[in-house]
Amino acid sequence: MSNKKEPLRSDARRNREAVLATAMRVLSQRPEASIQEVADASGVGRTTVYRNFSTREDLVRALFAVVIEEQRATVTAAIAEGGTATAILRRLGTGIVAIGERYRFLDAHRDLVVEDPLKHPAPDEPLLAWLVTAHELGQIRADLPPDWGYAMIRALALGANEEVVAGRRSPEEAGRLLGDTLARAFAA
Repeated sequence: MSNKKEPLRSDARRNREAVLATAMRVLSQRPEASIQEVADASGVGRTTVYRNFSTREDLVRALFAVVIEEQRATVTAAIAEGGTATAILRRLGTGIVAIGERYRFLDAHRDLVVEDPLKHPAPDEPLLAWLVTAHELGQIRADLPPDWGYAMIRALALGANEEVVAGRRSPEEAGRLLGDTLARAFAA
C-alpha cells in the first residue's frame, strides 16, 4: 500500500474549493465562526466539510495555503507581464497589499501556521528566483543580495498591510506606496 496521496476527483476538488471560498467569506465577516457555521453556509454536506477539514484549525491552515498559492500566482503574473524591474516591483506592491487585504482575517490565526514558507522560501519561489535573475542581469541593485531583497520585500509588505489594518492607509494607497518604495529601494 502506498502512502502517496491520490489526487482529488473533480467533484471532491470542487467541494473542497467551495468550502474554502465559504470559509474565507464567513471568517472574514466573523473571525470567531465555527467550522459548523462554515459547513452550514457552504452548500455542501456537513460530512463533506469534516471529511476535508476535521477541525477548524485544519480549515484555517488550508486557508493559509491558499494565501501562499495566491501570493505565488500574483508574483508570477507581475513578472510575466514584463517590463523594467521598476514596473515589476510597483505591480508587486499593489498585488501584495491586495492579497493582505483579502486575507486580513487570518492575522488572528498566525499561531496555526506550522511553518511559514515565506520565511524559508523554496528554491522555486517565484519572487526569489526573479530577484536572483534580475540581480544577475543588473536590473536590481548590485549591493543588495537577492535573499536580502526577498527578506526586505516580505518585511515591507507586512508593514504595508499593517498600515491598512491600522486604518492609516487605504489598500490602494498602501499598495502604491509599497510599490514605489520597492522600486526606489531595489531597482538598479
